[in-house]
Amino acid sequence: MFEGFVSCVRHAAAASENTYYVVCKDKKGIQLRECRSGVVLHVGEEVEAETDGTRISSAIIKENGGSREFYVESASQRAAELLIKRKYSDGNPIERITARMDSSLASAARLFLRKMLFGAPIIIRFHNDADGASGAYGLLKAIQCVNPSIAISGFPPVSWKMKRGVAYSANDAWEDILTSNNFESVEKPLLFIVDFGTSSESNPGIAAAREKFDIIWLDHHPLLNEFDGKELGHYINPWSFGGDSSYTAGMLACEFAKLFADIDFSEMENASMVGDYSEYSNNDEESRKLALLLDMLTSDKRVAINSSNQDINPNEIDQILNDKQKRLELTNYALTRLEEAIYLGINSIKRYKIPLANVYVLDFENVRANDSTIKYPLPGRYASKLLERLETMSDKPCILILHFGYFISIRVDKKLDESIDLSKIVSEMKSSYKEIEGAGGHRNAMSIKITPSANNRELINIILRELGCDIR
Repeated sequence: MFEGFVSCVRHAAAASENTYYVVCKDKKGIQLRECRSGVVLHVGEEVEAETDGTRISSAIIKENGGSREFYVESASQRAAELLIKRKYSDGNPIERITARMDSSLASAARLFLRKMLFGAPIIIRFHNDADGASGAYGLLKAIQCVNPSIAISGFPPVSWKMKRGVAYSANDAWEDILTSNNFESVEKPLLFIVDFGTSSESNPGIAAAREKFDIIWLDHHPLLNEFDGKELGHYINPWSFGGDSSYTAGMLACEFAKLFADIDFSEMENASMVGDYSEYSNNDEESRKLALLLDMLTSDKRVAINSSNQDINPNEIDQILNDKQKRLELTNYALTRLEEAIYLGINSIKRYKIPLANVYVLDFENVRANDSTIKYPLPGRYASKLLERLETMSDKPCILILHFGYFISIRVDKKLDESIDLSKIVSEMKSSYKEIEGAGGHRNAMSIKITPSANNRELINIILRELGCDIR
């Protein structure tokens, strides 16, 4: 016999197949019980129940329970107790920034843990690169670590969604709303976003989602005035705390996770920094290999897993990382395939010169045409890797413009930081040309999405002229 409060129901086609999340009084405090039931229960009911394994065999509804406030208060208190008090070193620049974010991260972590304790649906979206994937992986391991302290049985309903693109669109929001509509919950569902950028293209999605969800948004892209996400209650970005994009979103998610999981995330944190070319990265061989593997898996998981779906989730990443032989084979494949693609790119590139730099333009079709059906490497990350190689071959800093279909990716050598403001160039172009559907990125790396009717050659020529190239 146990006493509990029905906090969430995942509805199935038949009521007998519903999944119930019941918050129970326990000697540890309150804990979550995931179960099926032979009797129909409703959200908000306080019950005394008998169980047969993980199935409720009988239940008595407590007529005058009136204890919702008790459970909400108890869950909030329990969430606060689960937080780990951290100490930060003032001599470490990363830890200095993290210390400034500690209060905001702790507030978000308390919300996250309360959602877990109530079994509320949690949707975690992450960007499909090494940075976003490392953050999602850190969250997965932290949830696995803390769950035994939260759940008597089962696991809170967490959905993982990898995102291809630089914005949280209205379509993304409606998809997430449909996912959460399978649940009825005392608590609002939680939407958790990692590494999605700060473009105004996310504003319609934010507007649609904020009524349905509580939102935690961790990002590291430069803050733009027109971006509405920064007004969310749990929007956390190192730019607001004296940091910049070198403090990666993957690291931020891992630092968030450390507040309730005693896990060494240094491997993933460093992979996120290597993948995003952070000045804080420890650019060792193992970190480079892990970042490369994460990039490949988030480009197209079918190279590793027999699946009709390209998108990977952190559970699948975890299985691969724990299989030493498969991890080695896939890493070697990624290295070989990337090297082939860079060779093709260097032999297909067009060159321009300006006083400050060498400028290169590449049609990615010249690389992709030789590719198989597996979509690795993707154009954006490939552009960063190709620029890195060009820099070793050039007597000047380099700028790369890569185009593919409806996308243009621009990469600028960090040595040109004081001379070329790529974000300003792209922002001005975006306000002047209706053919630009969306744009986002960092000071040295931007991606532009154009309309199907746009002439990408014309837009590339405009970019070249803005950079000072003589285009006749």
